[in-house]
Amino acid sequence: MEKILAFQVRETDLQKLKGISASMRIKLVVIDKVDFRQTVNDLLSQKKNPLMEPYNGQITESMLLLHEFSDKRLDALLKALRREQVKVDFKAVTTKTNIKWTVLQLFFEMEKERKAYLQMNQ
Repeated sequence: MEKILAFQVRETDLQKLKGISASMRIKLVVIDKVDFRQTVNDLLSQKKNPLMEPYNGQITESMLLLHEFSDKRLDALLKALRREQVKVDFKAVTTKTNIKWTVLQLFFEMEKERKAYLQMNQ
């Protein structure tokens, strides 16, 4: 089942995202900041590890994590996000590797990739 995990998306963009996901019949799950120590896999299966301490740090970026999308559906979603001008800092798809990461690890990896991209284009 296609899912979008949304992290720290601004309210105006979240409302647009809700409309897009409803029209495309995609399950949208909004993740609270306190759950950023949970693994992606646990959040996708909607079961939290009670031993994980709640996160109360300072990550400010927003992110969408896309799960189980075909290429065609991913393209359609990205076009809809552009058309509706939904602004998020990071977009990622789940992989065999990152599904085991915590949300914090995913954010840190996305930031690392952004810095590498910016350095490469200077």
